[in-house]
Amino acid sequence: MTLIEFTAVMESKLSENESKDGWTKAWFSYLLDRVREELKELEKAVNEDCPPQEIAREAADVANFCYMVADVAERGGGK
Repeated sequence: MTLIEFTAVMESKLSENESKDGWTKAWFSYLLDRVREELKELEKAVNEDCPPQEIAREAADVANFCYMVADVAERGGGK
């Protein structure tokens, strides 16, 4: 999988959840908890030998929450 393909998965996952509230005013503690939760889901998918597409989707969830942390930090929020 190329980086371009992976970022497309990230964008797809974000668009699936665009009806939810945004993250721009989220606390770092909440976002970091979500990173840890999504990482557990990724580890489970890897350990259970899930199909590569499913592993990529779980990895994209982790990456998206890491992106949200960086975005909130850039905006000066999250505390």
